[in-house]
Amino acid sequence: MKKNRSVQKTKRILKQTLIDLLKDQSIHQVKVKELTERAEVNRGTFYFHYSDIYDLLYEIEDDVFQELESVFDQFDKEGHSTTEGLLLEVLFEGLTEKREIVYILLGPNGSRSFSSRIDGWIDYHSRNILQRAFPQVDADYHRLVSAFLIRGVIGTFKTWYETGQKQTYKELAEIIEKIIGPKPYS
Repeated sequence: MKKNRSVQKTKRILKQTLIDLLKDQSIHQVKVKELTERAEVNRGTFYFHYSDIYDLLYEIEDDVFQELESVFDQFDKEGHSTTEGLLLEVLFEGLTEKREIVYILLGPNGSRSFSSRIDGWIDYHSRNILQRAFPQVDADYHRLVSAFLIRGVIGTFKTWYETGQKQTYKELAEIIEKIIGPKPYS
């Protein structure tokens, strides 16, 4: 058990150190030597857990997606009959749980793969939820709404983060809902 806690602690330190480095430099500029020196972890220990920097980055991304999935799992468990407003709340809630990491990964020093993954994740969940809530609406309409949500949610999230995170995730959803206006299928 102690060994497991030690491994978890080491991995947590390495992840946080990489996130800190990504605040100032691109993932392509980060070197294992720099990371391990800053984290005060032996290079051999790093390579015991990860094959390279990108392997560590991918694990950080996976952690974010696990957190996002847990928000949606809870939403599904509660059996909500959704509206776009509630969908927006769930999306923003998930993103704000890991706000710093998400912002860094979506930023200029982050990862294109993360940006693609988050787009796909939002598309998948928004289309599924919209289809369940509004089965009478054409699938192409759901696809258009999903495309809007991808750019709208990500853009709003990034601006919210950059401007000091003054609103709650519910207030962010309300702002987008006001922009969207009346729904043609209501």
